[in-house]
Amino acid sequence: MSPESVRFAVLGPVRVRRGDTELEQGAPQERAFLALLLVRAGQPVSMDEIVDTLWGTDPPPSAVNVVRRHVGSLRRLLEPGLPARAEGRLLLRDAGGYRLLIEGDSLDLIRFRALREAGRRTAPESPAHALGLLGEALSLWRGPVAASLPAHARTRPAFAAVERERLAAVREAADAALRAGRPGTVLPELRRAAAEHPLDEPVQASLILALAATGHRSQALGVYDAVRTRLVGELGIDPGAELRGARETVLRGGPGAAGGAATAAGLPPVPAVEDVPAGFASFPVPAQLPHDIPGFTGRGGEIDEMLALSCGAARTPNTVVISAIGGMAGVGKTALAVHWAHRVADRFPDGQLYVNLRGYDPCGAVMEAGEAVRGFLDALGVPPDRIPHGVDA
Repeated sequence: MSPESVRFAVLGPVRVRRGDTELEQGAPQERAFLALLLVRAGQPVSMDEIVDTLWGTDPPPSAVNVVRRHVGSLRRLLEPGLPARAEGRLLLRDAGGYRLLIEGDSLDLIRFRALREAGRRTAPESPAHALGLLGEALSLWRGPVAASLPAHARTRPAFAAVERERLAAVREAADAALRAGRPGTVLPELRRAAAEHPLDEPVQASLILALAATGHRSQALGVYDAVRTRLVGELGIDPGAELRGARETVLRGGPGAAGGAATAAGLPPVPAVEDVPAGFASFPVPAQLPHDIPGFTGRGGEIDEMLALSCGAARTPNTVVISAIGGMAGVGKTALAVHWAHRVADRFPDGQLYVNLRGYDPCGAVMEAGEAVRGFLDALGVPPDRIPHGVDA
């Protein structure tokens, strides 16, 4: 792949890079259009689906013409210098709609699917190896799919289908962890998935088994009771066979026995200390900084001043230092801030957040405060049902 190849990310905030340059994706509808093309991963997307994703059940009469304008904008973004009305080589007309050409593994969703499939193939012979592959696949997720879009846009079928792939991978990892005798490695991912999908019985069943297999028998039974109460209260149904089976497995394992669920299922005993495979962590670690400019020069005085401020904060961890860089548009404020942030990123191992508020965006679409905060909360792994409604909250 050449240095100027375009790379995409959709497992979390939507991102586009050409070489080392992060590309700004334009207005919200243009970002939603790009995200839809990405979750289809190189497959044709019909005009009907595009219109439905952008406007829902109430599209304007000009919807098709607006989509065509978005097509032109996206083509110029991906291929600078493309002549007007030229089709280019990346965004193609196909089957009455459009298809985005994805080169190799230039899309994180394609890499996720390849790793997941490799894990599924490996699982019968080597659960431990499968666990590592599935953990690597899940590590590609930096939040909900297309997290930079408004929440209502991400409820469309194409995005929901990709979220279901993530849930399936979490369950497959949980199964591999149980059979490898390492159930604790998947507990953080399972807890997060269960919190985001409280009525998903297969996910809740996996959490119950993992909790019991790590010695948390009472918590496992508590999860079952909580899910049963919600199913009855909200849907008017009793737990299904899989959820009931998980509870029976826990009960057969004996009270308080670490690894009871695994033993009852004929699995290996749980080791006292586990090595956590790459990709499994207790919480997501956002790394949202844009790429630094390799040939950054100048601003030595400003950088020294900023480094002095950050060093002072490191010596007095109870002090929060909030800084701002002032200057006219175009003088390099963002480049300086990003360069400094890369210099000190190792002092913030729990992650770095970044947001472009689009104050000087040519389209004039300044980001709302609520949208910015929502993006941060998504990146930090806050479950959707715990995100406050409204900016004040």
